[in-house]
Amino acid sequence: MSIFRSFTNLKCQNRYICLSRCLLTHALVFCLILLAYPVIANAQSWGELSQEQRAVLAPLEEDWSSLSPPRQKKWVEVANRYPSMSEAEQSVLQSRMSQWAELSTKQRQRARDNYLRTLNISPEKKAAAWESYQQLSDEEKKLLAEKRAQTSKPTTVTSPTLK
Repeated sequence: MSIFRSFTNLKCQNRYICLSRCLLTHALVFCLILLAYPVIANAQSWGELSQEQRAVLAPLEEDWSSLSPPRQKKWVEVANRYPSMSEAEQSVLQSRMSQWAELSTKQRQRARDNYLRTLNISPEKKAAAWESYQQLSDEEKKLLAEKRAQTSKPTTVTSPTLK
């Protein structure tokens, strides 16, 4: 009978140890969530940006509220670096932001897909492909674009069933 009691006590001790570990783990996870929440949820409204930041990011104003917090943070960092950029860099940035803002959702997704696809291509191959493309006539470029549009397969994101 005494062996049974000692086994029962051991089991209870283990249960308490397990329970305390579980509670400690939950408390740590809770604390991490509380600490990370301001970083995750620090989406800024357009009005919270400084006047200088709004001036730099003006092409993105219409889409600002739909950007994820990490993207907003990235663009705020770009706006903060903007004064230290050369005039040429500033001009390129403004031009690209304006072009991006004018794209439809479908065009933006296609641009993202193309970017991801080109990550695996070496710079030399990209340069060679661009050079050969530049040698094509306008008619050949148009035919190539039409051919590409006909053969492109819907991606997971652009599939009509998901829209």
